[in-house]
Amino acid sequence: MKNHLRISEHFYSLQGEGKTMGIPSVFLRLQACNLLCDNKWRCDTIEVWIKGEKHTIEETLDLFEKKYERKLFKGSHLVITGGEPLIQQDMIIEFLKQYYERFFYIPYIEIETNGTINPKDELIKLVNLFNVSPKLSNAGMTEKRRIKAEAIHKFNLIENSIFKFVIGDNEDWKELNDTYLKPFKIRKEKIHLMPSADDSEMLKKHSQYVAELCKKNVFNYSSRLQIELWNKTTGV
Repeated sequence: MKNHLRISEHFYSLQGEGKTMGIPSVFLRLQACNLLCDNKWRCDTIEVWIKGEKHTIEETLDLFEKKYERKLFKGSHLVITGGEPLIQQDMIIEFLKQYYERFFYIPYIEIETNGTINPKDELIKLVNLFNVSPKLSNAGMTEKRRIKAEAIHKFNLIENSIFKFVIGDNEDWKELNDTYLKPFKIRKEKIHLMPSADDSEMLKKHSQYVAELCKKNVFNYSSRLQIELWNKTTGV
């Protein structure tokens, strides 16, 4: 087995989206993705995750011991994101195992995924929350590429998951309902709607529409704190 993670960036901030929005978190962004969202809705971290460096698990643990372990021990979450981190899920499993061996605990773990790769049962046991963000056609890819039924069904069945959907208008809402909510019967309590936005102006423009949808359908609303607070989409 390979003994390294391909890491694009790491930083300490607040979780900006979803169920745990606002919680202090260490972000570990892994390199590479199996999708390329670059159309009406463009991946806001693409310039970061296309680059990266290999770090052995021991090197990564040394880094965490120096910069982040005390924050995690005090209750900060560890958010493993990308790109698509489940491309490296075997190494994530090994990293978390070795984290426990060195520090004698595992912090609260979140994984952010596009919902196209099945999580292994061993990983599910180690992760506290999967933030699943399936893509709509506005990402610029075919359904065959961005919708993997087996993975969506599995994430819907496991308890430690939520679904975050980025939408901006009625067209997005209709597609979301027709391609994900109805066919996969995604549980209402798992659904978080989030306004599409690249900056604070766009966030404000779409927030009211998404908030009203959440009220009408009894879904969870998620803002994007990284844009609200810093008007940036990554690294803050």
